[in-house]
Amino acid sequence: MSAISTASWYHCSVKPVSRSADRSVVAAAAYRLGERLHDELYQAVHDYTRRRGVEFTFTLAPVDAPPWAHEPEALWNAAERAETRKNSTLAREVELALPSLLEPADRQRIAEQFAAALVERYNVAVSVAIHDPSKHGDDRNYHAHILFTTREMTPEGLGKKTRVLDDRKTGPQEVTKLRELAADIINQHLAAANADIRVDHRSFKNRGIEREPTTHLGPAATEMERRGEQTERGEINRQAAEVNHEVAQNESLLAERHRLDKAIEAERERISSPPADPEDALERMREAAEPFREAIETRGAVPNIESDGLTWWQRLGMRLAEKTRAFAMALAEKVRSYWQSREQGRSPQLEPDNEKGMDR
Repeated sequence: MSAISTASWYHCSVKPVSRSADRSVVAAAAYRLGERLHDELYQAVHDYTRRRGVEFTFTLAPVDAPPWAHEPEALWNAAERAETRKNSTLAREVELALPSLLEPADRQRIAEQFAAALVERYNVAVSVAIHDPSKHGDDRNYHAHILFTTREMTPEGLGKKTRVLDDRKTGPQEVTKLRELAADIINQHLAAANADIRVDHRSFKNRGIEREPTTHLGPAATEMERRGEQTERGEINRQAAEVNHEVAQNESLLAERHRLDKAIEAERERISSPPADPEDALERMREAAEPFREAIETRGAVPNIESDGLTWWQRLGMRLAEKTRAFAMALAEKVRSYWQSREQGRSPQLEPDNEKGMDR
C-alpha cells in the first residue's frame, strides 16, 4: 500500500441549539431528519419530508429509557418541555464529516458507533441524520448531523442537566475528546477498507498548517445552495476551499521533495562510504559494470563494418570492456587495501565474478 496521507476534509464541531437564538429543537430535528414533526410548544408542524439528500436516520437512547425516547417527535417535544428559561440550551449538535470513499453502510456504522458512544458517555438520547453532498457543492461532502439531549435520559424520562460541555474549563477539553473519538472511529473504518488516508482530530493551527477558515451556512443558506442559488456564505466557503486546495497541493509537493531529498542523501551516503564487507564490494563492482554491459548488448543492432573488419558496436564494446576492466581493477585494489588495514594484514580474497562480458 502507498504511503498514508492525512485528509484535509475532516470536520467535527460541537454547538448548542439554544432557545435564545429563537430556535426550536423540534424544528431542528425535523429539518435534519427530513421528517414531519408536530411542535407542541409552538403549535406548528415542521414538514421536511420532501427534503432531498437525507441518506439515513436513526434515534438511540439508553437501554432503560422509556419507549418514546426512540421516537423523534416525542423525544424532542419532551426536550422542549423540560426547559423553562428563555435562553435554555435545548440540545447539542455534532456536525461530523464522513469519508466519501467508503460505502454507505460503512458511513452508517461510523455514525452508529459515535452515537452509541455519546449515549454511553453522557447517558443521553441521540438523533442522527446522514446527509448526501449537495448537488451544487463538493460531491465528497458526506456528513452527519447528530443531535443529543442536554439532559440525562432516565427510565422516567429526561432528568438532570449534563454540565461537562457547558463548563468553561472542562467544555473545550471535552470537545477535543469527542473530536478525537470521532477520528479514531473513522480511522478504524478507513484502515479496514485499506484506504491510504487517515484523519487527524487536531486543528490546522495545532498541526502547524495554514488554512483559510470556512463559515457555517445555516439552514436557510444551505437550502438555497441545494436549489442552486449561490449565497454570500457559500461563496466565502468556495473561495476558501479553492485556496485550501492550492495549499494542500503545495504541501504535497513539499512532502514529495522531502522524500526525494532523503532518498538522494541515503544513496549519496551509500556510495561515498567504504564497502561493508567483501560481498558488498563485489556487488558494487557488478552494479558499476551493468550499464556498460547493457550498452554493448543493446546497441549492436546496426552493423557498420569499416576497414578493420569490425562493426562500430564491436569497437565500442572493446573500448567499454577495457574501461570496465580498468575500473574493476582499480576498485578491487582499493577494497583490498581497505580490508587489509581493517583486518591487520589478514587480506580477504576479493575475486571478481567470472560473468559473461567481464574479462579477468
